Amino acid sequence: MTMLDDQRITELLRSAPVPEPRVDVGRAIRDGRRRRQRRRVGGAAAGTALAGLGVVGAVQFGGIVREPAPPTPALAASPTVSTPTAPASSLTCEASWLPQPIPGPVAVAIDVDPTGRHIVGEIGTGNEDGRVVLWTDGRATLLPAAVRHGSAVNADGYVIGTNGDGTGWVYQNGSLRTLATPPGYDAVLVHAINGRGDIAGTARGANESHHAVLWSVDRPQEYRLIGRPGSTATGITEDGTVVGKMGGLPYRWTPQGTGKALPLPDGSPSASVESARGTWAIGMVAGAEKGGGVEMLPVRWDLATGAVSRLPFPGVAAIAGNGDLLAGDGAPLVVAPDGTSRRLPGRPEVRATEAGTYTAEGISDDGLTVVGAVYENEAYRPLVWRCTRD
Repeated sequence: MTMLDDQRITELLRSAPVPEPRVDVGRAIRDGRRRRQRRRVGGAAAGTALAGLGVVGAVQFGGIVREPAPPTPALAASPTVSTPTAPASSLTCEASWLPQPIPGPVAVAIDVDPTGRHIVGEIGTGNEDGRVVLWTDGRATLLPAAVRHGSAVNADGYVIGTNGDGTGWVYQNGSLRTLATPPGYDAVLVHAINGRGDIAGTARGANESHHAVLWSVDRPQEYRLIGRPGSTATGITEDGTVVGKMGGLPYRWTPQGTGKALPLPDGSPSASVESARGTWAIGMVAGAEKGGGVEMLPVRWDLATGAVSRLPFPGVAAIAGNGDLLAGDGAPLVVAPDGTSRRLPGRPEVRATEAGTYTAEGISDDGLTVVGAVYENEAYRPLVWRCTRD
């Protein structure tokens, strides 16, 4: 990343008006990070579960106005690159392959724990047959074949996810347990876990009913409903703050369960929160309707101050505990809260010629570990980027 790039992004983050990238609703469901919904429940169950959470309803905005995104610079072929993230320091980043314990043309890393040690992903054909994989210190472990759609992992190596039938689960060190489905609901979507072992998700039932839920890895058959009926929970921070949606508004709940709506950017009628780390949260906000479509824009909340801001990127995959954003549209980019940035390097044997060759999905709390995949020769391979300070 050049100083010119840094200055441009800093100016975009601090000035108005912000460019208005457009992301279609279908892509927001599939690819927007909480993004978590898009992988967790498959087939017919996926449509039912997402409808139960009001996600499919978003498509009722109609066709999407999507303008071509600006060309994304191709990733460097060199395996390492040094780029300044602040005037007094620099980082060296390297992309490495994650081992694949079984073959499969769709092998991706989905999330990384806050420390950067544990990584969760999937390997399969892309037809709802993906096996969940946990990489710890670079070593791969296949989770039991009975589980699908891993969504997150914490610093103790607890992996959570949701099977295609709407059953939530938690796994650690060979022990697999299911999460309770609250009475009156027939399935859950499990989204996030913190270092204390608190698990956040959403129960869904008939007639599109849904309710935010908390579980614990210590007592997975016990649960606590938070908020009112119609709420959803998509993220949880280390101190137990839960983020989600209620009454059509982005919402946060304290560890004690007290809820409060998050602010909306000026002129935006609604928004959704996808994930949270540290004192930060990210999501999508609905912009203006145009030609029967709606603009979906990425936003960031500072949970400490309550400030909300639109982001000048086509999309944001994740946010680190230190506030680093994982942004970009095909060539992963890490952007610090002060606007300084670094473009992540590619592998020397992969000759990226177009945007979308590389995707990044998760970032550690210090911003030094990023996970994702590369698409080449009609197959996806899982990657981890490790950065060190010079």
